[in-house]
Amino acid sequence: MPMIPLGLKETKEVDFREPFKDFILEHYSEDAAAYEDAISDFMDMRQAMRTPVRSSAGVALLFKYYNQLYFIERRFFPPDRSLGVYFEWFDSLTGVPSCQRTVAFEKACVLFNIAGIYTQLGAKQDRSTCSGLDGGVEAWLRAAGALRYVLDNFTNAPSVDLAADTLLVLAALMTAQARECLFEKLQLQAGEAVPELRRAPDLCLDLAHEAAHLAHTYRQLYDKMQSEGVFNYVPYSWVSLVHVKTEFYKALAHQYCATGLLNMPASSRSPSRLASLYDADTHLDNGSSISPTLKDADVDWIALGRAHLAEALTLYEEALRLQRMCRELRGKEAISLVVRAQLERAARERGAGAHNDNDANDFTDLIDAPNVQPSSKFQLALTQPDFAQHRVEDLFKSLGPIAIFSAKRHWSAPRLVQLQKYRDGSRRIERPRNGNVEDYEETRNGKHRSEKRDRSEDNSTYYNQIIRSDEKYSNEYEKKKLHRVTKQNGVYINSYNNNNYEYHPKVLDYDTQNEYKIKEGKLENGVKECNGKVKNGRRKDPLRRAASEYNVSNAKNEDEGFGFSVRGDAPVVIAGVEPNSLADIGGMREGDFIISIGDTDVKWSSHDEVVRLIQEAGDTLTMKLATPMDKSCLKASPETPRQSNSNQGSVSAASTASSGSTAVTARSSARRAPSWNPFRRHTTRDNSSHRGSHTSNIIFR
Repeated sequence: MPMIPLGLKETKEVDFREPFKDFILEHYSEDAAAYEDAISDFMDMRQAMRTPVRSSAGVALLFKYYNQLYFIERRFFPPDRSLGVYFEWFDSLTGVPSCQRTVAFEKACVLFNIAGIYTQLGAKQDRSTCSGLDGGVEAWLRAAGALRYVLDNFTNAPSVDLAADTLLVLAALMTAQARECLFEKLQLQAGEAVPELRRAPDLCLDLAHEAAHLAHTYRQLYDKMQSEGVFNYVPYSWVSLVHVKTEFYKALAHQYCATGLLNMPASSRSPSRLASLYDADTHLDNGSSISPTLKDADVDWIALGRAHLAEALTLYEEALRLQRMCRELRGKEAISLVVRAQLERAARERGAGAHNDNDANDFTDLIDAPNVQPSSKFQLALTQPDFAQHRVEDLFKSLGPIAIFSAKRHWSAPRLVQLQKYRDGSRRIERPRNGNVEDYEETRNGKHRSEKRDRSEDNSTYYNQIIRSDEKYSNEYEKKKLHRVTKQNGVYINSYNNNNYEYHPKVLDYDTQNEYKIKEGKLENGVKECNGKVKNGRRKDPLRRAASEYNVSNAKNEDEGFGFSVRGDAPVVIAGVEPNSLADIGGMREGDFIISIGDTDVKWSSHDEVVRLIQEAGDTLTMKLATPMDKSCLKASPETPRQSNSNQGSVSAASTASSGSTAVTARSSARRAPSWNPFRRHTTRDNSSHRGSHTSNIIFR
């Protein structure tokens, strides 16, 4: 019996060059000329996809194009506006064109063509061999799985062939044809095992169940095709062929049943065996008074077998009549040859049975053969499309990680930030504005613009003065040597020249007489009263470590950094900016993405690579930064920190340092006052969580 393959959907050529280049320039703020090769490769892939070869290579090409559409949709098709690209496809059943601007329509059409190629592969298999039939079963099930995937994942189809009712019918058609190939394989194996089936009546009854199950499958498919949304669009030849197969395999089930009943040994003729052949409550349904129940033990097996042969002959004639009624099937000689061959075989068996049965009389023909119970020992499962088998590389990977740099997210245009440190203690920030470079310089030990002391500046001199004034009131003033306060890793600590202590930003600094104790009226905010005068409650003993932290020092400048920390990777994000530091004055903000460092693009770089590049920059650091406009880009909580391949860390202000723990960085930043941000929206939750996380306290609008 012939099979029904699907025709492929056709599409028109689409020019992506100008829309993609405009979007790259507008949305990604990058040079569109650098992506001409990628655009050309994608257009060549789509051009080849329009006419795929009918083989596994064509299926692979369609899968690769489908997987590439995943990246294209997220890169260039924003959900809030149209890119100006329209996909036009022709209906495979009606030929009517449909045009949409969504990539989902393109994906559905590609999947439909994948199913179409699978059907064509299944139809051209050699069904005279077991290997060919196995290939046919696999191809039909893959086609049904692809159609079912389209049905489950795509809605509001603009064309008839992608409508839900049509896809349901087509998937059922492919499943029925897969079971037909399976039945033909069972027939082939039975013929190889037993040259004459009449010698294996049990095998004949099993084949009768399988044929009845196949006929029942085609009957259900035929009923679905009669629905209003499908019957007017599905070719009439398909409906007629399904109807022909329904009658043909039903006749074949009666024929196999008759062969098994007529050749069943008398010792094996049990009522239970006969009852299992039909439904549990089935009886001979001619309505006459001589119709016994199948549960009775006095059923004439020979008469019942002859009734099945008569029913088979009637159904074969009906199948031939249905073929003649369809103009397209009328010329299909393969159908008529198969049906007539089985018809002649059933007629010979009936004639041989009547000749051998001398006691047979014409009254046995009054028995109507009951329907064979449809059942199968094999369960077919649809094969879903395996997209992971055909992996592709993102053609526009250089735009950045697709989770961040996509069409649905927004960020500011990349801005250039140049930070420069000098050995003489001054620092310089260059920020291009409107094509001009404005220089900002501050002298560390010189006079500030304002005479008012800024507590966030380098206040080593101020703290030294406090210590000297405090020590005048101590009993050990003459014995103690004045020690200078220096800044190490962003924290002010004492310098002990006589002892080789290792300094660390995390230190405990308590007075010897008031360790961990605060007496009412005596110690307040780290300052206590002594003889009516204010005295600093600072401990002068050697400092000790409070926590361990992995630091990477800038070998070129151990004393001063740029004043910012980083976290994450691909892309690396600014985790924090110290107030009035080089980074703060240069316009760096918390949450900014690092686009490039110098001439090196770092959108795909890991945390360690970015830290290394910053360290290698020395006294001059040139970076491109972009500020995200989406709140979700900066959303993070202390309970669920962002996971990455490398440890999150920071580049500290005192040295370009990498920290191996986000929590340590958070505690370090909690000691300094947060910078004023006019765009920050203060909430109760924000105030309560400020000390707990440095990644969720600023929301850019």
